[in-house]
Amino acid sequence: ENMKTYREQVGKILDLKNVEVRYNGEWFDAMSPIELLQIASQFTVQRILERDDFEKRLRSGQEVWLHEVMYPLLQAYDSVIARADVELGGPDQLFNLLAGRALQEKRGQRPQDILVTEYIVGLDGSKKMSKSLGNYIGIAESPTNMFGKVMSLSDDLIIPYFKLATHRSEEEIEEIGRRIQKGENPRDIKIELASSITAL
Repeated sequence: ENMKTYREQVGKILDLKNVEVRYNGEWFDAMSPIELLQIASQFTVQRILERDDFEKRLRSGQEVWLHEVMYPLLQAYDSVIARADVELGGPDQLFNLLAGRALQEKRGQRPQDILVTEYIVGLDGSKKMSKSLGNYIGIAESPTNMFGKVMSLSDDLIIPYFKLATHRSEEEIEEIGRRIQKGENPRDIKIELASSITAL
């Protein structure tokens, strides 16, 4: 059910006739406990606990659950099975992406390149945009909703949104920053932003 919505969204960017969709249940449903232990034997506990959010939680006395520790290994195995050339993710995925590279090398594959993007801050102005947090602008929303949500952004998100959600050049974005500094009404610039995002 989730995949249907993912396909609808990614279909706005990619030509789905040229996309192969794989479900990792293909390999994990058939995986034996021995195979899982073989993957686990490729990583040390120390290396896994270097993950930034695990380190922070341990320092603050919060628990780190075993299934969370296993997740980077399983995601890394996805890269091996898919023979991934490149994997994309946000900063919170950096450790997992690097785990994929490491496991590919250990399995004799050329390690994938990784592309880590900045987060888009959500409508709340503080947390990363997320459907589960309800602070998102959906790529499949109506133009009216999308435009309205962009207009509701705080003024300090204008430049980051131009940078991360439009095709404006660095020079154009710098010029927009100068216009804001000179006192142009941010509402007028947000109209430009909302128009660019909605049109795109």
